[in-house]
Amino acid sequence: MNLQQLEYFKIIAETKNFTTASDILSVTQPALSKAISKLEEELDVKLFQREGRNIKITEFGDVFLKYAKGALSEVEKGKLKLKEMKNNSDMIISISSTACIGATFIPFLISSFFNDNSKVKFNIDNQSTDEILKGIKNNHVDFGFISDIKDLDKYNNLEAILVKKEEYVLIVPKNHPLANKEEVYLSDLKNEYFIAYNNKSSDVEKSYSDLIGYTPKIYAEPSESSILSGLVAAGAGIAIILNTPLINTNKISVIKIKDKIDDKSIYMVWNKNIIHNKNKMEFKNYALNMSKR
Repeated sequence: MNLQQLEYFKIIAETKNFTTASDILSVTQPALSKAISKLEEELDVKLFQREGRNIKITEFGDVFLKYAKGALSEVEKGKLKLKEMKNNSDMIISISSTACIGATFIPFLISSFFNDNSKVKFNIDNQSTDEILKGIKNNHVDFGFISDIKDLDKYNNLEAILVKKEEYVLIVPKNHPLANKEEVYLSDLKNEYFIAYNNKSSDVEKSYSDLIGYTPKIYAEPSESSILSGLVAAGAGIAIILNTPLINTNKISVIKIKDKIDDKSIYMVWNKNIIHNKNKMEFKNYALNMSKR
């Protein structure tokens, strides 16, 4: 038994005429008769009986018709549900980034993209670089944003392009003696207490020691960037962070660092074997053009 047989049976029962049914279904009468005969053979009952040139549904056929209609209706509902899911899926973009990039770059990228694409929805999470690459490889994530691409050669189906370079800046509370400075040397900060972002994932981030060349006095190590900024604003210490438009300059002063420090590179990664839909391609192109803005 298959759905085609059930559809044939339903149309014949409704029209009570094989000729009319064959015209509606665009099949030959012999093919229609053969399909019904096979269905009756499987059910071991007669579904129709002839009355001259027309046919009449039997008692068995009348009972079975209710179930056939129910089955066809449920299948149609299932098809509509899948179509709805596909349409929703076309509007959802899944991205994953390391914690540091997720706290600084991703909110700015998403909010600026939303200005012209308000119907698109994002699934966003923070993971380690290794988890991001595996997720993209297995098609669980559409796009990843990482700063360390040394392991990319392990994945021959992935591609990465530099989309942004973020500079490091010093942030201090508004009432700090350095608040009105435009630039500082890192060597001038040895007596300061620092707030250090504590990223517990396996993501490789620059430590303060690597960044400034000496081990500073650490006052607190929050795991959330918003807490870090809040502590600085409250006067608990100073911090070196990535310079992004998300810094609240009403409560914090941003100071350039005179020392030569490598900028943080942000790479966008995707599975080059996947054909992305229109919305995902628009987002991809938008992100790839970030460096031009």
